Amino acid sequence: MKKIMTLSICLLVVATSFASGFASNLSSDFDGRRDMEITLTLDNVKEGQQLYIKDIKGFILYNKTFKTSGSVNNTFDFSTLPNGVYFFEHEKAYQVKVIPFNVKDGEVRFSPNEKVIYKPAVNVKNNIVYLSKLELDKKDVTVTLLFEKDNHYDVINKEKFTDTANIQRAYNLSKKESGNYKVVVKANGREFVEYFSI
Repeated sequence: MKKIMTLSICLLVVATSFASGFASNLSSDFDGRRDMEITLTLDNVKEGQQLYIKDIKGFILYNKTFKTSGSVNNTFDFSTLPNGVYFFEHEKAYQVKVIPFNVKDGEVRFSPNEKVIYKPAVNVKNNIVYLSKLELDKKDVTVTLLFEKDNHYDVINKEKFTDTANIQRAYNLSKKESGNYKVVVKANGREFVEYFSI
């Protein structure tokens, strides 16, 4: 009888330890999930603009096109994201606002290193292509002008800009063939493409 009583007490202690450990894990997981839910507020949103969430390699995890204008609140649950660096990207007509954040051990922390990437502006008038691009960090920018021929594009002009904050160019195509063209601007680790015809 003494052995049975001792065994029962041991089993009760083990069961109590297991239950309290399980409750402790459940509570900590719940708190982790709560810490992983954040609300992003964006002001001056225009209909048609886009919001992306990307990982460090540029892979798109989330994409949304705004249907309304004004101030917008978006709530996200990042409890399934592994530890790493991620980015919100609010893409507007002429710029992309990049908001980095880190996921680490059940917490989301925003980085203070927000930045704005200015997209190139391309206008065509009277067979002249006007291109402008702000590059306040003065990083390298490559501009390539191409003409479509036999279902592929041939390079007709290529320029690289270094240490230039404000790029302004005009390309005269009045002596070129009529047809389809494109301008490819490589900057900030991205490629911007504009198509046009003359």
